[in-house]
Amino acid sequence: MAQSVMQRIQELNEERERLVAREGTHHASDEDHQRLQKIDHDVSVLWDLRRRELAGERISLNEDYFDSYDRYTDDDSPGR
Repeated sequence: MAQSVMQRIQELNEERERLVAREGTHHASDEDHQRLQKIDHDVSVLWDLRRRELAGERISLNEDYFDSYDRYTDDDSPGR
């Protein structure tokens, strides 16, 4: 599982670098800005999963990565 988590982190970081480069040339769209926010959130979730995994917890990328709530903002309502 670690490879899957780390691989997904790497993929998202590469996508983030492309979007930031586009933003640096002033060619980023509103969708790009929204995607950057989503990537930042997803990477935070993935690093949390990686820490939990290293602590010995069994994690599932398919289940834990796609939580239905956002645990990194004030809007932590599971009913979203």
